[in-house]
Amino acid sequence: MALRHKKATTIALDPEDDRLLTRAAREQGISRAEFIRQQLSLVLEQYRAHPTPVSAGAVRELPERGNERELFCGGR
Repeated sequence: MALRHKKATTIALDPEDDRLLTRAAREQGISRAEFIRQQLSLVLEQYRAHPTPVSAGAVRELPERGNERELFCGGR
């Protein structure tokens, strides 16, 4: 993946984390850098701005309720 329009960041890892990172990336069949980008993207998703759903507005008036007995007792 080209680094065009990307910012490089350096991190320091404990030897065990470094070993696990290599193993995880290898098992996924991707580079360590791509593995980090994918996993970081998943974690950061909770911080991304998501558009607020458009509301239909408040219901001003509800129609009159029917006789529920007709639904559940066959109209008896």
